[in-house]
Order: sequence, then structure tokens, then C-alpha cells
Amino acid sequence: MNRTEYLAKNVKFTMAGELLLALLKFVSRRVFVVLLGKEYLGLNGLFADVLSMLSVAELGAGVSITYSLYRPVACGDTNMIKSLMQLYRRIYRMVGAAVLAAGLTLTPFLDFFVKEMPENIPHIPLIYVLNLLNTSISYFFIYKSTLLYVHQKKYVETAIRAGVTLAATGAQIAVLLLTGNYLYYLLLSIGATLIQNTVISFKANRLFPYLREKNSSSLPAETMEEIRRNVKAMLLHRVGTIAVFHTDNLLISKFVGIVTAGLYSNYTMIRNFLSILITALFDAVTPALGNLTATESQTCKQDAFCRLNFFSAWLFGWMSICLFFLYDPFMDLWLGSGYRLPKPAVLLIVLNFYVNSMRVPVTSSKSVSGLFWDDRYKSILEAILNLLVSVLLAQRWGITGILLGTLISTSALPFWIEPLVLFRRGLNLPVSTYFFRYGVYLSVTVLVGLITGALCQMTSESVWGFLVKTLLCSVVPNILYIAAYCRTDEFHFLRSWVVHMVKNVSAN
Repeated sequence: MNRTEYLAKNVKFTMAGELLLALLKFVSRRVFVVLLGKEYLGLNGLFADVLSMLSVAELGAGVSITYSLYRPVACGDTNMIKSLMQLYRRIYRMVGAAVLAAGLTLTPFLDFFVKEMPENIPHIPLIYVLNLLNTSISYFFIYKSTLLYVHQKKYVETAIRAGVTLAATGAQIAVLLLTGNYLYYLLLSIGATLIQNTVISFKANRLFPYLREKNSSSLPAETMEEIRRNVKAMLLHRVGTIAVFHTDNLLISKFVGIVTAGLYSNYTMIRNFLSILITALFDAVTPALGNLTATESQTCKQDAFCRLNFFSAWLFGWMSICLFFLYDPFMDLWLGSGYRLPKPAVLLIVLNFYVNSMRVPVTSSKSVSGLFWDDRYKSILEAILNLLVSVLLAQRWGITGILLGTLISTSALPFWIEPLVLFRRGLNLPVSTYFFRYGVYLSVTVLVGLITGALCQMTSESVWGFLVKTLLCSVVPNILYIAAYCRTDEFHFLRSWVVHMVKNVSAN
């Protein structure tokens, strides 16, 4: 298959798989909330963020080696691929052990992360250790899924993950309904992780038999030096990313309370569902972009980025409008009354989603171009700024201050540094063109949002009112975007590309 055919197949399987998984998560969360309550919900979100912080042990090796795989995969250099995968396996086994060891050392200090530890939840240390096991064991298998990704066979992993998750979620819901025991729920999660990764590993061995071969040559000195350099840079990026995007729940638990953290986790679950769809879509696009970067001209790379950025602005603008106007009424229908956050907090959740999503085309293009080094200190400065501002504002405005701190730190540094590096070192274009287009796209989105919001205000708060709001948010923004962009070259390319993709998706 060519790049377009692989992309079509990846998009089809990924979107279908993620939609199925999202539906399962929403059903599972509803059962979870009804049977276990807000405090279990807050504890679950807290531990997820604590364990995300431990993923700094990954050191960015995954992204660095993935970048190193693009050229040998495009050229069919099996010996180089084997050598890189052997290195990848050794690194990730050490990472899994390091995450487990570091996580266990935190067990006696769990009280530090919570303003008031809930007294009605038994076995909290055991709950944390089971979550830790579920996180750490995945590192022992993940390296083989990367080869599927680089070969543009992401659809294989998606199909396996969807099948295992479907069975596991059904079992978890049944266990909660029958026993109400959260420990059994977590044991099923661990079993599902083991099964999923074992099946993916087996499938990768079938597709790439050379993975079972033990003989592999040493990597060239220049390749090892490039990987070391990229890992050093990605470690700093990793630390910054975790400190900015995986500390909000920790700060809310510490300064506001675990119940509010549970409410926030419901909003982030919906936001994360969209982020997963975005990641899945870009995971389907990025290998093709990496192949293009390794084989095509500079002009092709420039055109590809401009088109990807336009598509992103449309998609993320539309998603942000839907989030802002549908968040609260959906919470009422999904979980009942009493699960809303203050409106300013909701607005900041949406703004953070938009600003961070608009970084995706830039970071994806930087990744496939290997541009990890030049802005390596940016993430550390961003993390320090985020923690300082969030803690200061949390004491004055609670959850709203914490979310505002995240927005300030993101806008102050990565917003302009990342595109500056990409345009100077990767695309050889003036970065002013990016910021001009960003301003245009943002202005159009704000105007479209105001018009959509005015129409949504005319609806009721009933179930039918929610359905009408959903229809308005689905149709009105896209009609207005078409009216705004219909004369641009990017729109005409996107339209023809979508038609072509639909044909390929239908055919595959």
C-alpha cells in the first residue's frame, strides 16, 4: 500500500476503535460514579497523575528512537531496524523497573498529595500499588508497538486494544455491579494490560519475524550519538510536559480538595477523549509525514505543514466550541446534578485544550524532523513558571487559579518558541507567517463561537434542548468555517483530500 492507503486504513480503524473505547469509558464512568462516588473518582484521578509524573523515567527515548526508525524503515534496512529495536527493548525494560521502584518509594507519602485523605476508602496504599503495577508492566512490551506505528500499521494495535478493552470493561462493570469492590476492578485492569501487550507483541513478531532473531550488529557511533543527544533534549521536554499537563489534579487535590479533583476528572475525561482522537488521528498521519520528511523535497514539507495546520485550526476550533457549549448540559445528563464546575473553570479548560491542541501540528512536524535539541530548556522554564503561578493563583481563586496558571505558562513560552524552532530549522520559512495565520484562525474561531453561542442561548435546558445544542454546534460552526475559508488554497486541497480519503477508507 502507498502512504495514502495506509493513512486511510489507520484513520478508519483508529477513529472507529477510539469511538468504541470512548463509549465504553463513559458507560464505565457512569457505573463507577453511581456505585463508588466522588471520592473514589478523585482518588482515581489523583493516582493517575502521580503515575504520569513517574513516566519521566522514559527519558524521551521512545520519541528519539521512533525518529531514528523512519529512515531505515523507508529504506528497508532490516539490520538497522533490528539494532534499534534491541536498544529500545533494553531501555524500556530498565524504564519499567525504574517506574516500579520509584512508585513504591512514594507509597508512604501519599498523604502529601491530598488536602484531606478520605477516611471512608479502605486499602488506599494497596489501591495505589495496583495502579502502579498496571502502569509499570506496560513498559516491558511497548517497544514492539512502535514498530507497527512506524510501518504505518497502527490499525493493528488499535484493533487489538479495542477488543481487549471491550472485554475488560464489560467484566469491570459486572464486577462493580455484583461486588462494588474497587480492588477487583483494578485487578481486571492489570490482567487486560498484560493480555493486550502480549497479543500486540505476538502480532508484531508475526509481521516482522526478524524481531525474534538474536543476532544484531552494533549501532553506528553517529547513530548512537544522535540518539543520546535527542534523549537528553527529550528528557527536558518530558519533565516540562509532565510538570505542566499532569499536575493540575495534584494541585487541585492539594489546595482545593479531592472531591473537586474528582469533578475536574470528569471534565478532563471528555477533553482527554477528544485528545485521544486527535492523537490517534495524528498518529495515523505522523508516520506518513515522517516518511515524507525522509524522502521528499523541502517544498513538499512546507506545503504539508501549511495544510496540516489549516486542518488543525478548523478541527480544534470546532471541538473547542462544542466543548464550551455542551460541557455542562452533558454533565447533567450523564452524571446528574451536582457534578458541574464553575463556568470560569470550564472556559479555562476549553482554552487550555485549544492552545495545546494547536501545538500538535508543530510538535508533530518537529518530531519527524528530529528537532528536539534547540528548545530543550523551554519545557523546564515552562514547568517552573506553571508551578509558581498555579500555586500562587490557587490560594486566591482555587481551581480557576490553577487552570489559569497552566494557560499563562503555555502561552508565555512554547506558544512562540516551538514554531520558531520548526520554521527556522525545519521548514526554512519566516515564523511570522505562522503567527499571522494563527491570528486569523483564532479570530475566525472566536467569531464563529459567538454566533454559535447566541443560537445555543435560545434553547432550553431539557434533553431536547441538549440535542438541539448538539445539532447547532455540529452544523453552524462548519458552515461558517466553509464561508470563511472557501476561497483559500488550503480549503480546496482539504476538500479534495477528504473526498480521496473517504474513497480510500471505503475501499480498505
